[in-house]
Amino acid sequence: MSDVSLLPPADHYQYFSHLFHSKTLISYEKYLPNQIPNWPYPSLDLKRFQKLFLEDLNYVKDCKILDLGCHIGYMSYIAKYLGAKSVHGVNSRKFPLTIANYAFSQLGVTDFKFEQHNIEDLDFLKSACQDKDTVILTQVLEYMKNPYALLETISKSDIKNIIFESSLLDDISPAKLDYYFQSTESDFIGYDDNPDKKITVVSVPNLAWIEEMFYWFGWKIEIHRLERHFNKNHFSTPGLEKFPPRTHKSITILCKKFNTNDVNKNYEH
Repeated sequence: MSDVSLLPPADHYQYFSHLFHSKTLISYEKYLPNQIPNWPYPSLDLKRFQKLFLEDLNYVKDCKILDLGCHIGYMSYIAKYLGAKSVHGVNSRKFPLTIANYAFSQLGVTDFKFEQHNIEDLDFLKSACQDKDTVILTQVLEYMKNPYALLETISKSDIKNIIFESSLLDDISPAKLDYYFQSTESDFIGYDDNPDKKITVVSVPNLAWIEEMFYWFGWKIEIHRLERHFNKNHFSTPGLEKFPPRTHKSITILCKKFNTNDVNKNYEH
């Protein structure tokens, strides 16, 4: 079991969340007296961060990190806290980046950069990947209109490691990628969606599609975690008593770029 005490203090996580939900930039010094005493990490988030970062610290320690779809930058913050050399976060929406820049400055973090851009702009993505070691790609792929091109561009770059997480369509059928419409009220929408647009097209892969893409593009999967999440509060929600809960499936993968030279050495006798 990995040591969760290595994660940033829970009040740092609470601070990021407070800035975002209150939409108010309050200094960390002024925030501290008003924080919830002994507030712990939410259990699901704690388990998630543990899987993504603590099972192998080499994915972030002394690495240059590119955090795609970084939102308010907390994944980047964990990476820096665990010893990353630098972090570069990219997000489609400006306000979460305002939070990221402010919180990082308040908490004394250095060597960070956050910018607003479309990560499906492949020329930009290719440039952003230069001289980086690790890509963080968590709960982002399923909101891409062309996830194949995104993975292909990352795979042909300098990137050596990927910390990956995605929702899943299913985990039993042959490889497929489904597209569907989603309300644009979500914070996690495409770069080119404007405020007047009511829906956006998003994609959800299944397990076979994801695994085949990583193998096809030359990645060695070192950690593979398949999860099924159940909402314990489902039956206490008014109006849902007669409906079975929807099971949310997700996949966590940590992988390194496959090195054919290492394989050749193993067969030299």
